Formats: sequence, structure tokens, C-alpha cells
Amino acid sequence: MQRPCKRTFLHWVGSERIMMNNKQLFRIMHLLGSLHLLTIAAAAAASETVANDTQDVLITDMINWLRANGSFINDKLQIRRIDPDDPTSPRGIFALESLEEGETVCNIPWELMITPSENRDSYLQLPESERLDCGTINTVIEEISKGESDMTPYGKYLLSQPRAYTVGFWSEEGQKLFWEMTADEKLPPIWIEDLLEEWEEYCDGDGENDDHVHAVMLVKTRADYQYLVPFYDMMNHNNGKMNVVHKYNPYKGDPIDKTGYEMVTSKPILAGEELFLSYNQCVICDQYYDWFGTPEMFLHFGFVESYPQRWLFDFARVKFDLDWKDGDEGTGEVVVSFLVPPSKKGMDLLKKELDRLDKFGQKREQSNEEVPENELKSLWEYYDALYNALRYALESNATLVDDVWSMGDGWWVKDGTLKASSDEHCVRQWKETGNDEL
Repeated sequence: MQRPCKRTFLHWVGSERIMMNNKQLFRIMHLLGSLHLLTIAAAAAASETVANDTQDVLITDMINWLRANGSFINDKLQIRRIDPDDPTSPRGIFALESLEEGETVCNIPWELMITPSENRDSYLQLPESERLDCGTINTVIEEISKGESDMTPYGKYLLSQPRAYTVGFWSEEGQKLFWEMTADEKLPPIWIEDLLEEWEEYCDGDGENDDHVHAVMLVKTRADYQYLVPFYDMMNHNNGKMNVVHKYNPYKGDPIDKTGYEMVTSKPILAGEELFLSYNQCVICDQYYDWFGTPEMFLHFGFVESYPQRWLFDFARVKFDLDWKDGDEGTGEVVVSFLVPPSKKGMDLLKKELDRLDKFGQKREQSNEEVPENELKSLWEYYDALYNALRYALESNATLVDDVWSMGDGWWVKDGTLKASSDEHCVRQWKETGNDEL
């Protein structure tokens, strides 16, 4: 598959909104053998039932299966609701006991991962350009299409995940409203249709098959490039609180088919604290560093990340980070850090978009009955983040210079050195007027 930029990205935030139709629910319940209390430290001995929570059952069964087949999962960990008192709260991975820096969180063998080829040796011998996600998607389709006795616990867990929760898989009405909000992708994120269309074109995918489309979204939202790694893909993202890192880097030659997929703590973690990855600033994320920010997080994972955030507006040549003052949410003050000196022209262009978003909000907030409720909720969450990002930038009183307009198309690259190869970054170039794409 030849593409303008790589579109299989790291991890998945683990949204816990269960959006299953009756057919899905019946199939999942048919696959369940018994109910268990979800606690990793005592998964094998758990006996207390958890009524009406299929996810706890599926996760418990998956942990048992992983451990029984050679995986290491630290027994100081627990998967639970972020807010234990809120049954709708998303899940996270938490420390039951303190963890030391460098302590192993998990190690998942190659054989339990979902990869593009059953023959791992032949797959690893392929050129990097041929290690594409068509094969991974096909493997997921094969796995979630199996019968009860043949499907792995990881396959059952994947089958149960929410469907169509990222904008690239929304309804036609939802996408149309999103394009209106972003002025046909003048504002990021961009290329929202490509996530599905490239699979249909390059992988000969069947877009009319709901399970096949679900498999595409699973790979696009959960895969670490061509790998789907159970348990690892359940860790949540937070750049400000990242405390878990990859021990090995398969993209620099580390033989994960022999070492396993291993995660370790990057700092001491106290009992009760959540374990966090970074989905775009991780130790194997070099090609994402300069351009993959909050809009791309929303596009690929379906959530608006908490602060710190990164925003890049190519039409205005403005790029900045947002974070709480001193990294402390308790201050209640958001600080703007421009990564490239902003210009008056760029800020004027942002002001026009902020005014347009004001009008969009007034026009559309109460008149979208045709858009599914979950899509509207997600759209307005992103709208708020986008609106506030523009507002904070414009209120920053930054010194304005015109230097950015004399730079080349790579104006946004950190220190003038492109970390991403030419086909792995996705920044849309616009004419200086901000009206038309080049």
C-alpha cells in the first residue's frame, strides 16, 4: 500500500462507552463462559461475579489466557474504573503496590500478538515498506470471525469494543457536520476519510461488511504499526504523566519476536497511581514528534487529550503547545508556548477562524437531530478544545514577527530537522492566503 503518510498509529485510549447492537451483544454473551471479578493480582482465583459488565469478564479471561501462555503481567497492577464510583467511567491500569523505576510492567510474546503473517520469520524478512496494515486487518477479520471454541480471549475482547467511535468511521451526517466545523479541513485534523478509503482501495476491503470495517478501526486505533498487542493496548495516554516506556524498539531492529513486547516503568509509581503511555511522544515515536498533536489524537483515537496539548495550523503557520502553568492543573491557568515565532498575518488568520467557529456554534448547537448522539458529543468536545486553543493563542500577547513566512514548507519542523521521513508526516500545505490548498 503506497500512502502519503503512515496511518497506523500507536495504542488506543480505551473508551468504555459500550455501543453494541443486539446482534453483537448476543454474540458476545454466547462467547462468555462465566463471570469473574477483574483483578490482575488474583485473576486466576477470582470467583465473585460482576453482573452486567461483559468487559470485566472479557478482560479477566484475556489476562488469564495471556499468563497461561507465557506472558508476564506484573501482579502489582489492577485494571479498574478511573472513578471506582462511576460505572460509566473509562478503565485504566493502576498500581496496587509501589513500582520501582525500570520495573517490568508486561512482556507479551510474539505468538500472542496479532501480526500480518502467521509465519513470523518470513514477515520479519520483508522490507519495511511491505510491512503494511492490510495483512494485520485481514488477520483481525479472521480472528473475530471465528466460532466460540476457536476465538482467542483477545479476539473476543476486540470483538466487544465500541464501533465507529472515531470520526473517520462516523455516519455521513456526522462527518458532514465535522467538515463544516473545520471548513473542509482547513482546520485540523485532515484526511478523515482516508482511514477507511485507503483500506478499500489498497487492501480490496469490503466497506459494506460491518465486522470488516470494525477490524479496520481496531487496527487504526489500537495497532502499534502492524502489531496488535494485548494488555499493552489498554494503557491510557497522558503526555504530562507518562510513566511507562518501551524497553525494545522494533523499528530500530530490536527482535521483538524473540524478546517479546516489553514495557517498563520510567519513574517510580506509587500505589494507587495510574500507568500512562504517550501515544505521540514515546521513545519509539520519533516520526510523530513534530506534527502529531491534539487534532491527530482525536482523529485516530477518538478522544481529546488533556493538557499538555499540541496544535499546528499550517494555513496560518502557527504551532504551539498548551499546558497548565508549571504543569499544575491547580493553578487554573493555561500557558501558551509557541514552537515557531507567530506572525501578525498568522494570528489574523486564526482570528477569522475563531469568529467563524463562533457562528458555527450558534448555528449548529441545537439543530443536528440527524447526527447520532455519540458523534455529536464527541464533535462538541473537540469543538471546545479547538475553540479554546485558538482563543488562548490569540490572547497570549506574543511578540509577532514575519520570519515564518520566509521559511519553506517544513516551517513546522523542530530545529529544522525533519524527524519523520517524507512519507510519514501529514501536514497539509496551504497557500499563504489561507484560502486554498497547494
